[in-house]
Amino acid sequence: MLELHQFRHSPYCLKVRMALAAKKLEYRTVEITPAIGQIDIFQKTGQRKLPVLFDKETTIHDSSLIIRHLEKIEIEPKLIPEGPKEASQAQIIENWADTTLAKSIKIVFLEELSKNPRLIPSLFANEISDSMQKVLFNIPTNFASQISRLINQKEKESLKSNLEYLSNLIVQESFLFGGKLSIADISVASHLSLLKFPSSSGEKLAGKGCSLYLNDPSLQNLFKWRDLIEDQLEITNHH
Repeated sequence: MLELHQFRHSPYCLKVRMALAAKKLEYRTVEITPAIGQIDIFQKTGQRKLPVLFDKETTIHDSSLIIRHLEKIEIEPKLIPEGPKEASQAQIIENWADTTLAKSIKIVFLEELSKNPRLIPSLFANEISDSMQKVLFNIPTNFASQISRLINQKEKESLKSNLEYLSNLIVQESFLFGGKLSIADISVASHLSLLKFPSSSGEKLAGKGCSLYLNDPSLQNLFKWRDLIEDQLEITNHH
């Protein structure tokens, strides 16, 4: 059976779980605590980042590479379109979501954690001490001001504009392009989880997230679209 080593609330790990669900592949998860558990992963694979997928003797890291591996072992449904042009378009959106969009959302999320540290314990499967929380998330007393310097108002406006563009796009179409689910949809949907946690995040986190975006009227269609994809794929708190 496939074995996914993950940090449950990582968007990249969610991205892989969505792909596994789309292909209806059986798998088990091994929850890794950031920093602590990653030492063991590094010893086994030479990689510190999650997710990591074990398929018998094959080890694959990086969400994009994992999905390409899944495309080989379970052809249908195709998450990467067959045509060269369509495949390129899907992968361009995937790359944008995994880099530009992910970076902006991560910084906004870290800013939220600095202002609302009560979210931190809910991110972990097991309880951790306050001192360990500070080590893992590196949240000193002046963290909020440090984060504010990393992402200026113009960058926040750019993120908001991109999210509104996506929201308007999915009002017109059920999927970002091509008329059916692809890696483009999965990549964008997974990164939205840090702005507003989906129901698959569990009772402690579902509906919570970044206060600036949670209840923004212009983004509600985008969150509903994400939730609809999760419901269709029957994404759950997988073990």
